[in-house]
Amino acid sequence: MNLSDADRAHIAKFAEVAGEALEECPGAECPTSLLYGACKKAAPSKSFVPQGSFERLLRATGYRRVSRKYGKRFIGIRPKDPALHHLVWYWSRESENA
Repeated sequence: MNLSDADRAHIAKFAEVAGEALEECPGAECPTSLLYGACKKAAPSKSFVPQGSFERLLRATGYRRVSRKYGKRFIGIRPKDPALHHLVWYWSRESENA
């Protein structure tokens, strides 16, 4: 995936916040807006990376984005916050407990 210079400028902030707010979860399919919201909430300042850059950076790290009739989602990742886990769709219920 080719990142623009603007996207590259956000890599450090993205890596810091995403590492704190998101976790890998095989079998999870999570709305982009939920992942972005979890990162925005975890960001130390009010500003976070733009949502378009966020999506491109997630894709650049190897996560696959799928478009469903109910929105764009990423596979294999979810927010770390257990209060948000019920908003994630799981291909296998065993993955929810991972």
